[in-house]
Amino acid sequence: MLSSRNAARAAAARVVLQSAKPSTAPSCFAYSLLRNTSASSARTTLFPVLSTTVRSYSQTLVVFKKNDNDNDNDDHESNGKRATPKYQTINNSDLSDEDIEKILEEEEARMIAAVEEKTVDNWKPGQRKRPLQLSYNLTEFEYELEPETHEARWTLRDKRCGAIAIKVGMMPVWDEWGVRHPCTVLYMDSNMVLGHKTVEQHGYTAVQVAAGQRKRKNVGKSVLGQYQDLLESIDEENPPYVVREFRVTDDKHLIPVNSQIHAMHFVPGQNVDVAGISKGKGFQGAMKLHGFSGMPASHGVSKSHRALGSTGQCQDPGKVFKGKKMAGRMGSNRVTVQNLRIIKIDRGRNLVFVEGAVPGSKGNFVEIRDAVKKPLWQTDKVTGAVDRPPLPTFEFDGGVDGCGKGGHDAYMPLPDRDPLAPDMDDAAA
Repeated sequence: MLSSRNAARAAAARVVLQSAKPSTAPSCFAYSLLRNTSASSARTTLFPVLSTTVRSYSQTLVVFKKNDNDNDNDDHESNGKRATPKYQTINNSDLSDEDIEKILEEEEARMIAAVEEKTVDNWKPGQRKRPLQLSYNLTEFEYELEPETHEARWTLRDKRCGAIAIKVGMMPVWDEWGVRHPCTVLYMDSNMVLGHKTVEQHGYTAVQVAAGQRKRKNVGKSVLGQYQDLLESIDEENPPYVVREFRVTDDKHLIPVNSQIHAMHFVPGQNVDVAGISKGKGFQGAMKLHGFSGMPASHGVSKSHRALGSTGQCQDPGKVFKGKKMAGRMGSNRVTVQNLRIIKIDRGRNLVFVEGAVPGSKGNFVEIRDAVKKPLWQTDKVTGAVDRPPLPTFEFDGGVDGCGKGGHDAYMPLPDRDPLAPDMDDAAA
């Protein structure tokens, strides 16, 4: 496929073809066009122009060998290496070389300018590439016309701090429409910011978060000393159980040290990615580990119904290739489940109810982050249809968040129409 620059030169060549008189031999603009184009694309783009084979040498293309019947000794240097073949260009049109080069440059500049008009300045991944033409929201046009007066857009590449939670178990949750949601309950146990990682000191920006508690006697002095360096007012009797890092994209998103992270750090209705260590299954066969179909279960198979089958070839190559799927240990791997929607948040008890299964056993720690693919920002599925998460975190209420009492639940937005109601067209039929 031709690049935009080569496509522009190809289009300019067609313009020159129309302006030049027809001739049996190709015109001189072929060299100017093909010197930055691959041989295969050149044959495809300028098939009517080239009447002989286009030769390629060291990524530089030229047209027509001076003499295809030259002595073979001319194509080799004295040291035995192949020399660069000699080529020339033929111009049988009424246009001079300078005029053809000028037409090519003008057409190329025009086409490049047309492409640049459709792009957006200072674009980065996750944003719109072309200027806005139609929208139902007036603020979208205000941002396009005066971006300096608005806060920078939150894109899929932007990251903020996550949280650490304990997997409690699964339970069903019914919304007001009566729809049942199988949810996993995650308990955010004493999430506290221990420190920061900055670009100047560490080469990247991140937040260190600690969660849980353990007895002082079960923590070594070296680990406890690291906690004391990160947190001055640490409880020596109950130091943190686990510490994790969450990378952020901007220093403005760093949560202050010694701050607590509650469940309302996330927004009801948004999607999150949950990562944890999966359950260990021990040594398993190929059918359970890799999903093999096994051997036939009918006549002719003797005590090999769950065997994996052949593992190699014959004498050639005479070995089993590395990476062959065989029986082995299963589970106990880091697994990330993406796009789990938050159905409900219990602010008082710091419980997050996510729809779907979460890797790991009950009581294991998992990491919760904003979804990297479909966070659902700026949609009616998120509370308030916000266009970004709370930065750097939610401004919690001391009397509600983490108070340990129930009754402070925040649900995801519900649709206006009953999802269980039949369609009107179907009911009429």
